[in-house]
Parts: sequence; C-alpha cells; structure tokens
Amino acid sequence: MTDKHLDEARADALSALHEILSNDASLERAVLIDDLFGRLRVVLWGDRHRTDEHKALVSQRLEEAARPFWTNEVWHAAEASQADQLVYDRAWNEGKPVNDRLRLADRFRNRTAWLGPLRDPPWQAVGDSPGPPIVVFYSFKGGVGRSTALAAFAIQRARAGERVAVLDFDLDAPGIGTLLAADKHGTTAPWGIVDYLLEHPIKDFALRDYYHACRRAAVTGGGEILVVPAGSLEPKREYLAKLARLDLDPPLADGDTSPLSSLLRQTNEELRPHWMLIDARAGLSEPAGALLSGVAHLHVLFGTSSEQSWLGLRLILERLGASRVRADLPQLECVLVHAMVPDDAETGLVSKEQFAERSLVEFTEHYYAADPEDPDDDSLWYVRDSSSSDAPHVPVAVSYQRRLAHYNRVDDVADDLANWLEYRELAERFTQRFARSEE
Repeated sequence: MTDKHLDEARADALSALHEILSNDASLERAVLIDDLFGRLRVVLWGDRHRTDEHKALVSQRLEEAARPFWTNEVWHAAEASQADQLVYDRAWNEGKPVNDRLRLADRFRNRTAWLGPLRDPPWQAVGDSPGPPIVVFYSFKGGVGRSTALAAFAIQRARAGERVAVLDFDLDAPGIGTLLAADKHGTTAPWGIVDYLLEHPIKDFALRDYYHACRRAAVTGGGEILVVPAGSLEPKREYLAKLARLDLDPPLADGDTSPLSSLLRQTNEELRPHWMLIDARAGLSEPAGALLSGVAHLHVLFGTSSEQSWLGLRLILERLGASRVRADLPQLECVLVHAMVPDDAETGLVSKEQFAERSLVEFTEHYYAADPEDPDDDSLWYVRDSSSSDAPHVPVAVSYQRRLAHYNRVDDVADDLANWLEYRELAERFTQRFARSEE
C-alpha cells in the first residue's frame, strides 16, 4: 500500500471509524485525535466487557487506513482512571463533530485563535441596555481599502456627534492609528495595543496611556474619535521586540479573562463610545483569528473578484458560519464588501454582477444553514433568507478611487470619506443591523 499524505490518512481514518461505529452498537462514540506532530490516535467509549475487542479492531483498521501517521494508540474510557476520563471527555468536547458519534480533535502549535473555542461578544449591542457595537474590518488580502473604509465610517459617526473608539489590531503593518492621528502632524499615543496586551496581565495601567483623541473639526465635526494605535514604531519603543512576545491564545481555564477581552471591556467602561471599530490584520494572522472568533457583533469582510480572494473568504465564511452551525450556534453577523470595483461604468457593472453571483454560491455552501421545517424559525441565517436585500451575502460595492488611494493626511479627504455615496451606503448597512439612524 502506498503511504498517504496526512489529510488523506485523516479522512480515511474517519471513514474507517464511521464504518466501525455503524456496525457495532456496543461502541458508543469515538474521537480521532490529530496531535501536535500530525500523528493520529483514538479514544473510544463503549461496553467495558469488550474493550480489548474494540481496541484490537480499531487498531487493525486504522493501521490499514492511516499509515504512516497512525500511532497504534487506542484508549478506551471504560478502563481509564478518573483523571484520564476527564482528559478523554475534554478531547470529545473540544472535537469537531463528524456525526453524532464521531468527532475529530485537532491539536495545534500556533494559530490557535483560529482553531480554538468559539467566543461570544463581551456585551449585547441590541436589546435592553445595549453596549457599543464591536465592528471588525477584515480582508484576506491587503491593499483593498479596508482601513480607509473604517476611517470613513468613524468620521461619519463623529460628524453625527458620536464618540467612536478605533483599535488598530493590524499589528504587523499598523496604520489606522497614524491615519486618525491626534493632530495634523501625525501625533499618536506613545503606547498602544502591543503594550496593553503585554502589560495588562502584570499591572493595570490607566487606559489614557494607550490612546489619543482625534478632535479636529475638519475631520470629526462635533464628535470625536478615540484611537488606540498598535503601538509606537519609534526605535526607543522596541515595537518589534514587543510584537514578538505577544501570545493571543485564548485562556485555558473557564472564566479566565484574556488581555483582548480586558481591553474591550476597559475601552467600553472608560471611554463610553457609541461604536467600537477594530482594524484587523489581513490574512490568517493570530490577531485576525482572535478577532474573528466571536468577540465582535459585526464582521465587515472585504474581497475582490480574484480567485485568491475567494479562496480566503471561503475559510472565513466557514469560521463565521458553517462551523458555528455544526456546533448548534448561530452564525456570526457579517457584511460583505466588494472592494476595488473598476471605476469604468461598463466594466464595473459586469464585475458587480459576477461578484454577486459568486457570493451567493459561497455563502450558500459555507455560511447559510439548510432551511428548517418550521417556517417561523428565525434563529439562524437560512438559505431561504438569501432573497433578502440585506442578507449577508449581498455585497456593498466600493469602487477604486485614485484620490482616496493616494493622500498625505486624512484632513485632505475627510469630506470625501464622509460624503461619498458608496461609503454612505456601507454605513447604512451597519446602522441597520443595530437599529441606529443616521440622524
């Protein structure tokens, strides 16, 4: 038999376990563990009088199905100590369901923010005593106008008299903090996100150390934008050394509070913003994974017509949609932005039509849930909801504008950002989600 690649061996091991469980009622359930080193092992639950038989059968079948990645390690909960049973139960609880009796538990070295437990926002954004909506701006590929769109919405809300908090989590390529600087000279706070994440577990410094205020009438009108930058890039601040020390893994113990959660709560409690906008790093970075794990109320996804962009967005839609549906959780809310639309009218129209068609296909396969039997069930976004004009897959188009792609100071384009029709349409999608008017 020719040895297989890991993903092939994993798939064949799951198929073999599914067949074994289907043919043997004395086996209750099983979890396949793919460990840190890409090696496969199994935990079984079932009749304690048949443990040896179960282990021998599974070992034989997976030796055939999953070589060379099979460890020949089969653990049976019926013969385990109480401590081991707790470990086995945790593997089951953390595993991804394949069906009712079979799960896959992955173990990871890094990127755990993408693959770890799903979270919930730290407060409600609608209903009784709502807090500020947390809105994450994300793109799989960079250079698509994500930060500019965030700045446009922040300026719009500030000019409507509101207080907006902006957090720069594009830690590998910070920019929104400088874009929305404290003054026309580009002054920013001396410390920022990286400092807070490192320092907060050791000492609670005042939040005022980590943010600056953008209150220039030419930009913000009668409101204000309070900006927590990624951190200072001045050589004396050792930004790169700080970045190398960051650990965005979720807490191991239930009830533990991560520095990210603490930052969101402290920003809300001390600054009392009407909106909290977060600029996420593009791609599959750890900060992006943390921000797309459920802490936000709305996720603004920027994509282009390229196949590379769609392949990346598909992963994100699985994270926000299908994976949560499989875990009996509602999808995370999102708005899709068709970015960098050609400014030529005819070419742009064709591009918009093609993008909208593709978005329906991708959301149907990776985000929407299958229609329920109950016609009144509105607990999820279902395929039948895709006909709605504000369904998540319905894109907001943002055209490429040379003036907004090349400018020195936000003061020079603030009026464009506040008044450009496409940014106004995008803002309307946001405010609709939280029943907020533009008045």
